[in-house]
Amino acid sequence: MEISDLVLRSVLGIGALLYLLLAVRVARAGSQHSSSVIAFFFFLAGLLVAGAAFSFATEDPRIYGIGRTLTFFSSGFLPIIFYAVYREYTVGPPRAILIAMLSVIPIATTVLALTNSAHGIIWAVTESDLGVRFTDVTEHSWFNRVHMPFMYGIFLYTAFALAGRLPTIALAHRKLVVILLCSAILPFSASVINVVLKLGSLDFPYTALSFVLLLPLYAYAVISIRFYEFSPVAYQTLFDHVRDPIFVIDKKERIICANSKAQELLGGTERELIGQRLWEDFPEARAILKMANELDQTQTLRFHKDNIYELSVAPLTGPKGQALGMVVVCRDVTERRKALSKLSDSEHLIRTLIETSSSGILRFSQDRGEKGPRLRCVFANRAAESYLGFDDSALVGMPLDKLKQLEPQRLIEHFTGASEQRSPMSFETEADHLAGESWLRVVVEPVGDDLSVTLIDITQRKRNEDKMLADALRDPLTGVLNRRGFEKEGAASIRANERGAVLYLDLNQFKSINDRFGHQAGDALLKAFGHRLGFCLRPEDVMGRLGGDEFAIVLPGVSVEDAKRVAARVVQTAQEAYIIQGEEIKCTASVGIALMPKHGEELWHLISVADQAMYGAKELDQDEAANDRAAYVDAATAS
Repeated sequence: MEISDLVLRSVLGIGALLYLLLAVRVARAGSQHSSSVIAFFFFLAGLLVAGAAFSFATEDPRIYGIGRTLTFFSSGFLPIIFYAVYREYTVGPPRAILIAMLSVIPIATTVLALTNSAHGIIWAVTESDLGVRFTDVTEHSWFNRVHMPFMYGIFLYTAFALAGRLPTIALAHRKLVVILLCSAILPFSASVINVVLKLGSLDFPYTALSFVLLLPLYAYAVISIRFYEFSPVAYQTLFDHVRDPIFVIDKKERIICANSKAQELLGGTERELIGQRLWEDFPEARAILKMANELDQTQTLRFHKDNIYELSVAPLTGPKGQALGMVVVCRDVTERRKALSKLSDSEHLIRTLIETSSSGILRFSQDRGEKGPRLRCVFANRAAESYLGFDDSALVGMPLDKLKQLEPQRLIEHFTGASEQRSPMSFETEADHLAGESWLRVVVEPVGDDLSVTLIDITQRKRNEDKMLADALRDPLTGVLNRRGFEKEGAASIRANERGAVLYLDLNQFKSINDRFGHQAGDALLKAFGHRLGFCLRPEDVMGRLGGDEFAIVLPGVSVEDAKRVAARVVQTAQEAYIIQGEEIKCTASVGIALMPKHGEELWHLISVADQAMYGAKELDQDEAANDRAAYVDAATAS
């Protein structure tokens, strides 16, 4: 074997391998695409090139037989795959029965090639002084009369049919189909020139080499363009799947084309409708057709008792402007008309709902006056007028910057600033003009270039929130501040004053009273004690129950003597008998006094000091303390 032959066989072998790799790539990536048939095309092209690599310049009958079998198999099925590609991109995939029928001859040729050693129908082997010789395929009748006519006939039919169908292929795929067509014609032309016209040696693999030359183009189409992912859509298929009935009529108003929805509308098949005059017995529709000979025309007609169609008619012109007919599109607008009718009927109801809504509703629009653009009210319902203190539609026409309750500067900066994102906003404001304490929530949303403002009365919610807050800070039994509330208000009172005092109290016999009379009596005693303490204090004094029978009082701004007088009054008040559940109960109280700033300026530190002072005063004889209250108070005052 010459070096040139060896190099050519290597090139063919590499080309075959690359084609098979392309087939694998397309098969793996294109399994979810309708154009995955391309993978079979590459597979057969690889087999054809591989067959040429085996059979070229070999004298081994077995290797030659393998090569010729691969060549006959691939050359027989390539036109069928080409036909399948054509069908995919035009009228739809071919039926399986058709592919099976077309496959009969390639299968028969392959079988004959596999068994050729027994009959020699496909090729013959002769030996001479020059070596082993294999006959040309054109010397055998099966190839000349069956295989070649079938192969070339299918290819020629497909090529002409595909070229004729190009105008019906979607623009997105037309360029790819043209590339596919041209790249298929090159190997076909090489085969015809070599086999039919007998130009060049029949032993030289011209067809296989043409496939090898096309390999870079196919690789680019697969790797870069990924053309196998394009889903073929024919214009005819698109035409049939449009939901609206569409007719194409000639200059004499006869139907020449009707999609499936148009056939349903007229109650006949396209074969039955072609040639009939459109709406022969429908004067109103025919009048529209006459008016639309030169201009687009759209009218609404009632075709049936319950269906209303919007009829759009446009003239159909040729490339030189000649009149060819008209395209008629019928759109069912029955439901839309019903919806519009219902909307019209409900307009008054919607306006009534807006006018009688408990929420205020306003709309502001841009007013570009002499002094620059301003937001001006263009609509306001009655609730909005009431909330903002206007009567008799005085709000309409009012500039936004004059409605102080809406915080106009804040709205103008937010909605007319440089930012392109105009997000909704909301805030709460007090309605000063309304009687009593009233609050509004203002919700502002952009509507195009306008602003929609909704005013919601939240007065009751505010009151409920205040009540809930107050309840959270109050002792439910005595009604005085609880530990949390006392800490909050007591600390604030101390921070606001430079001097003052803190009293710490508890009931001396409370546990024994609880054990003797029961917890209900104990609760009543605590409630009565807290009530008595309230009468001993000023409005600015802060009193709270810290827990159990322990109470604390902050006396802001008092002197030492004033603090002692309040403590003496508290102790005296506690000594008076309580009438609880019909029983007379006596329960004294102990007190401790801490002074500010002498003992500190922090609430809980002052309470701790007062607590220690109270326990120091408890060490005095109770009878002596009762008889000499001044001495007791002095003892209860922290040193």
